[in-house]
Amino acid sequence: MLDVNHILVVLDSDHPEQVALDRALWLARSLDADLTLMTNTYEAYCEEGSPLTAIDSDTQQRIKQALLNKAENWIDSFISEAEADGVEVDTEVHWQKHLHDAVIESMRNKCFDLVIKGTQPHSLVDRIFTHTDWNMLRHCPAPVLLVKEAKPWQHNRILAAIDATAPDQSHDLINDNILSFAEHLADHFDTDLHLGNAYPLVSVAFAMVPEVTAPDDIQHYVTEQHEDACQQWAQKFNVNNDHLHIGEGDTDDVIAGFANDIEADLVVVGTVGREGLSGVLIGNTAESLVDKVPCDVLVIKPLDGVRPDAD
Repeated sequence: MLDVNHILVVLDSDHPEQVALDRALWLARSLDADLTLMTNTYEAYCEEGSPLTAIDSDTQQRIKQALLNKAENWIDSFISEAEADGVEVDTEVHWQKHLHDAVIESMRNKCFDLVIKGTQPHSLVDRIFTHTDWNMLRHCPAPVLLVKEAKPWQHNRILAAIDATAPDQSHDLINDNILSFAEHLADHFDTDLHLGNAYPLVSVAFAMVPEVTAPDDIQHYVTEQHEDACQQWAQKFNVNNDHLHIGEGDTDDVIAGFANDIEADLVVVGTVGREGLSGVLIGNTAESLVDKVPCDVLVIKPLDGVRPDAD
């Protein structure tokens, strides 16, 4: 049984549909987990130091309380749906300008095993202005599930995307955590587990330095190296040989292709949370995948392990 007991569900009042809640209810019923529904509200004029403070601080406080009450009434409207499904549910409203900061605040107060949020198509502007989803993927100290649609998984397939030949310990840990989480989900939901891996097209790299001649067998060596590494990971996590998918090219494009080919319900992928300008210009594979696959994406970071059940 998967050790996911406490789920934080991030609800955004700007979105007309709360697909995260639908997915969370479905998972909570199956996993016997409790839910905490969370949202945020904020108004800069209610902060200390704003012009309103000097004019009428009492009115300022009344406005703030009215905003909090409105947000609480909105999120409380979902409680009856959860309780009707027999799910234990709590709610939180945070006075935070950014939704991702509210998530981090929730995580400081309680240890959640999984964070679920609905997602919509993103643009380059989202990257430049640090979109909520990207900040959650990079900074949330728990696995993050980004949900595309409300209906339950229906194709019975989970795709775990790893970097099979990464030489550093951090990537080894991510690979292990990705496959551990994916395996637990696959076992619990009696779902087929697939493993996906991309490797670079070496000829492209050598084309950038024409003065260096590529060895004749270099591409064959790289391909064989990735195939052998994937076989080792597959054996460790009981992935059938016909569920191994290995291809050359950019990781996000290759994995997205596999996900579409097998009609995956969920892609489990890792991120090391690239920061700063490189994160804007280059991005992270997990972030790119979110917009390239039609299914849910579960993002794991190096410290996101799967704890065994107490019993």
